[in-house]
Amino acid sequence: MKSNFNKSIILLLLIVLCFSIESNAKTNIYEEGKLYRHKLDNGLVVLTMERHIAPLIYHQLTYKVGARNEKLGYTGISHIVEHMMFKGTQKFKKGDVSKLISLNSGMFNAFTMRDMTSYYEYMPANKIELAMDIESDRMMNSIFDPDEFKSEVEVIKQERRMRVESNAQGVFSEALYNIAYQSHPNQNPVIGWPNDLDNITRNQAYDYYQKYYTPNNAFLVLIGDFNTEDIIKLTEKYYGGIPKGPELKEESLYEEEQLVEKSFKYTHNDFQFPILTMSFHIPVYTHKDIAALKVGTKILCEKSRTSRLYKLLVENEKIATTVAGGFGITKDPGLFRISVTVKADSLIEKTKGLILNEIALMQNENISDYELEKTKNRFKFAEVQSGVKNVELGRRISMFEAYYGWESYDKYINSVKTVSKEDIKDVMKKYLLTTNLTVGIMMPKEGETDWQNRKPINIEDLDEEGNSFYYKNPCPFDDLPLITEDDFEDIIYPKKIAPLIKEAKLSNGIKVYTIENHLVPSISCAGYINTGMIEETFQGAQPGITDLLASVMNRGTEKDDYETLSERMSFIPISFGVNGGLKGLSFMGNSLIENKDEMFNTGFEILTMPRLDKKDIEMIKSKNIPKIEKRLSSTGMKAFYYMYDTIYKEHPFSTSVPEVESFKKITREDLIGIHKKYFRPELTSLLIVGDMSHSEMVATAEKHFGKWKNNNQPVTPIEMPTTLPLKGRVIKVFKDNDYKQCTINIGFAPVNNILPEDEEAVNILNYILASSALTSRIGLELRDKQGWIYGLKSELHSQTTGIGYWKLNTKTSVENTANVIKGIFEQIDLLENNGVSDEELKNAKNHLLGLLPFYVETPDDIANIVINTIIRNEPLDNYDKIAERIISVTKEDVVKMAEKYLQKDNCVIVVDGPIEENSLDYLIEAL
Repeated sequence: MKSNFNKSIILLLLIVLCFSIESNAKTNIYEEGKLYRHKLDNGLVVLTMERHIAPLIYHQLTYKVGARNEKLGYTGISHIVEHMMFKGTQKFKKGDVSKLISLNSGMFNAFTMRDMTSYYEYMPANKIELAMDIESDRMMNSIFDPDEFKSEVEVIKQERRMRVESNAQGVFSEALYNIAYQSHPNQNPVIGWPNDLDNITRNQAYDYYQKYYTPNNAFLVLIGDFNTEDIIKLTEKYYGGIPKGPELKEESLYEEEQLVEKSFKYTHNDFQFPILTMSFHIPVYTHKDIAALKVGTKILCEKSRTSRLYKLLVENEKIATTVAGGFGITKDPGLFRISVTVKADSLIEKTKGLILNEIALMQNENISDYELEKTKNRFKFAEVQSGVKNVELGRRISMFEAYYGWESYDKYINSVKTVSKEDIKDVMKKYLLTTNLTVGIMMPKEGETDWQNRKPINIEDLDEEGNSFYYKNPCPFDDLPLITEDDFEDIIYPKKIAPLIKEAKLSNGIKVYTIENHLVPSISCAGYINTGMIEETFQGAQPGITDLLASVMNRGTEKDDYETLSERMSFIPISFGVNGGLKGLSFMGNSLIENKDEMFNTGFEILTMPRLDKKDIEMIKSKNIPKIEKRLSSTGMKAFYYMYDTIYKEHPFSTSVPEVESFKKITREDLIGIHKKYFRPELTSLLIVGDMSHSEMVATAEKHFGKWKNNNQPVTPIEMPTTLPLKGRVIKVFKDNDYKQCTINIGFAPVNNILPEDEEAVNILNYILASSALTSRIGLELRDKQGWIYGLKSELHSQTTGIGYWKLNTKTSVENTANVIKGIFEQIDLLENNGVSDEELKNAKNHLLGLLPFYVETPDDIANIVINTIIRNEPLDNYDKIAERIISVTKEDVVKMAEKYLQKDNCVIVVDGPIEENSLDYLIEAL
C-alpha cells in the first residue's frame, strides 16, 4: 500500500516552478527552485539548485562516458571502472566508502549507462563534505589493485549471469539491441560481452579511467538545503585542485540507415504468453521531429486504456491482454518500441498486421482535435508527477545535461505544446516504416505443457532505453544510515509529523485526515475500508472475489459506461481506482487542484454506484482465468511458492488463492452482495493531501463523500487466524537448465506474535546481519571476502499485524550454492552465540536514525507514513517516537530477535537453477 500510494500521490513542480538557468556572475542572490550553472577553472561544471524542503542534499557526479565509448574487445570496461572506483584509494581503503557513507546517513550508488556514468550520494546537509571528499579523491586517486580487479570482474560476471544469462527478458533485450543496430555501439551490452570480460586487463581499465574520469569530462549536480555561495566554496575546496585531463574530442557515432525489416524469435520456459515487440529507429530528443513523435506514439500505444492499440487489441479484438509503448532519452538516436502480450501464438501475425494498419491510418489521416488535446493534457500531468524528490530532480537534470545540456529540457517541453495534427502525420510517415522495423517475439517453448513453468513478463520493464548497470542493487533506502558521534549528538532528527496531520469526521462517519502540501497545485486522496478478514475469500469458497469486484468497479458507474468513463478521466486528466484485498479494501485518486471536484465526484460514483455490467464481469474473468491457470509461473516462482505455501500451510495467506472453477462461478449477484456488505462509510478512513487548507479539504470531502450511505446490516469483523507451527528443516531443489545460476530463498518458521515493540530491534538485527551486500555481516562475508554473490535481500515479511516470517534471498553460481547457504547459517550462528558488538549496535542505530529524515522529505512522504499508520491502527504520533525506541534497543534485544525470528532448525530452503535435484539434501543435517 505504501509504495502504491507513494506512486499515485507524487505530484511535483518542474513545470509549475518554471526552473530557469542563470549565471552566478550576474547576481549574488540565488532563488530557491532555480538552477544555476557554475564552472571551475579545471573545467568541472557545477549545477546548483536550492530546495529547503528538508535538511538533505543530493550530490550526483557524472562523467560523460559510457558504453558508447567502447569498442569490441573491451565492451563493459566503463562498468568495470565504475566498480573499481569503489575498491580504494590511499585515503579511502577498500570498503571504506560504503561504510563511511552508511555511518554518516548516506544513500549512495553508481551506475553505468550507454551514454554516461554517475556516482551519487544523498546526505544530511551537515554531512555533504564527506560526499565531496570521497568523489574528488577517487576522481584522481583510485588504485585499481590487480587482485581487487580480478575479484571484482568475477562479481561483475555474477551480475551478468543474474541480469542477463539467467534472465529470459535480459537475453531478449540484449538480442534486440544487437540485431536492431548494425554500425553503432548500442549493439553491444553495457555490462559487456562475456569474452571481453574475460580478457580486459587491469592496465586497460586504468588507462580508460585516466582518460575519461577527469574534471573537464564531468559535471556535478547539487540539489537541496544549502546556501549556494557556501556550497560552491566547498566544491572549489574539494574539486578545484584536481588537474584537467586530456581534451577529449566528441565521438561522432552513426547508425547506418536500416533498409530491410528485421525479425527474431526467442523461446524460453519463463515466458507465460507470447509477447510481440516492434522497434523503430528514431532521432534524438533535440531533433525537431521528436515532440511530434512523442505525442503521436502516446496516442498510438501509451500504457492507457484509451490508447488506440489498447482499445483495438484488448477491448475490441480481444486478442491481447496488455499493450505498452514509448521511447526514452538517449544521447544518440534510439528506438521506439511497441510491446503487446498476445493471448495465443497463432495470433501474433494478426496482431502485427492490426498494428501496422493502425499506424497506416495515422500516416494517412489526421488524428482528432480531441485526441491531440487529451494527449497533451496527459503529457503535462505526467511531467508534473515525475520530479518530486531531490533525487528524481537531480537525475533528470543530470541526464539532460549529459546528453544535450539542461537548457534543452525546456525546449523539449515547449515543443510538445506546439505539436500539430499535421506534424504527427508527417513523422509517422517518416519513421514508422517496415524498412525501419525490428520485430522481436518472446515465445513459450514449443510443446510446453506445464504452464506453471512460465513467467509473466511486465512489458513496461522491457529494457528501457539506455539501461543502467549499478554497483549494487538499487533499493531506495536499503543503505541509508547515520552518524558516528557518541550519544548521537550529530544526528539531524526528522521534523515531527503528528502536528501536520489534522483530523475530522464527515457527517456519515468517514474519518478524514488532511495534510497540507503547497509545493504544487495538486490534490490526492487515499482511502482504506477496514473490513477485517473478508470471509468470502477463504471460508466462502470465492477467493479472488474482491479483486474481481474492484476491477469491475473501475470499469464504469451507473452514469458512465467503461468507454465514457475512461475517456473522461483520461482527457481531464484525473485518476481514481479501487483495489481489493483479503483483509481490507482501498482506493486512491489524484488530480490537479483545478480538477478536484471532478476527481472526488468520479471517485464517489465509482465507490457507491458501480455499474457492474455483466459484459465487464466476463471480460475481466476472461483476462484473469489464464493467469490463474498459470499462477505458478517460472521455475523460480514455483520454488518460491513451494516455500511460501509450506510456511503458511492451511492458512488463508496460502489458501486464499483463486482457482479456475470457483472464479468462474462468481456471479454479478455475488459482487453486488460483497459491495453492499463491505463498502461502508463508517469503516472508511480517508487521507487527503493537497494545496488547500484543512477546512477546504474537509469541505470538499463532505461535499462529495458525505452523501455516501449504506443502510445494510453492519459487518462484524473477523480476526485473522494464526498459522500452524513449522517443524523441521526442508530443502528442495527445482532444477532448470535454462538458468545459468541458482536462486536461493530461505524462509524461517512463521511467527504469530510480531509485536510493535519488536520493530526497531528487528531492523537493527537486519542491518547488522543481512540488509546489505556491502555493509552487513552476511554481505561482507559472501560478496566482499568470497565474491560468491552480487546482491542480498532480507526482511521480516508481514502481511498483517502480528503474523509474518523472515525471508532471505540471494543468487550465486551452481558451484557456490552450498557454500552460500552454509555461510548464511554460519553468520546466524555467530550472532546468536556471540551477540553483537557495541560498535555494531551504535552503527545500526545511527543507520536507522539516519533514515528518519529521508522518509519525511515531502508532504507526500508523510502521507505514506500516515496511511500505513491508519491501516495498522497505530497512534498518529507513532513515527515521532521511533527515534527514542531505536535508542533504547540493547544488544540483548537484538539476540532475542534473532532467536525469535531466525529459527535455524525450523525453516524452508528452496533453490532453483541448473543444479541436481538431490544435490543439497545433505545440508539438512549439515547446517
